[in-house]
Amino acid sequence: MTALREHMRRAGERALEALPAPLRPEIYLISFRIWRHDSWDYRHPYLAIGYNTESEVRRAVAAGGEPGEVRWSYAYWPLDETAGIVGHGPEPADDPLGAALHLAEIRELALWYEDESADEDEQDRRDELLTTHFDDACVDLARHLHASGKLTEILGRPVPVLPFDMYRAGYEPELAEAANPPEVVADYLAWARAQEE
Repeated sequence: MTALREHMRRAGERALEALPAPLRPEIYLISFRIWRHDSWDYRHPYLAIGYNTESEVRRAVAAGGEPGEVRWSYAYWPLDETAGIVGHGPEPADDPLGAALHLAEIRELALWYEDESADEDEQDRRDELLTTHFDDACVDLARHLHASGKLTEILGRPVPVLPFDMYRAGYEPELAEAANPPEVVADYLAWARAQEE
């Protein structure tokens, strides 16, 4: 267990505890939006933890949205991420400890590069490794929230944790499958696979 992953686990638990109590019975998914402080700078990622509710699904369907799309596509989620930001958030005060732990870890793994020192091919290679590294940490957090029982404790039942990165559309099912027990994510995966056909 690295210091970064331990920090992310504690931050994820705090994010669940911060979910508004009146909405908890309505929450049917936890969203993990993976992004970067600068959209294309994979050295500075962050995780924004949010949720969606059954009421929001009903509202969007009443406005003409297709039910499956409204329920499972992040394009329809309100992305209320006030529950928590972990890592290099858009504001310096979001998670300075997480940002520092992430930088220390990627430097130790020799993934860091300076803008002016990396050639384009080497930068692309490291960006891919940096992306995988942070994805793995986010998946580890999701698994922890399930395995520790924290999701069930806070929401009264298990719900899927759905990681996504808007610049990597199509990768969501793979991340979701890795992040959740099969029975918890089955409905989402059935919808996602139907979209691929």
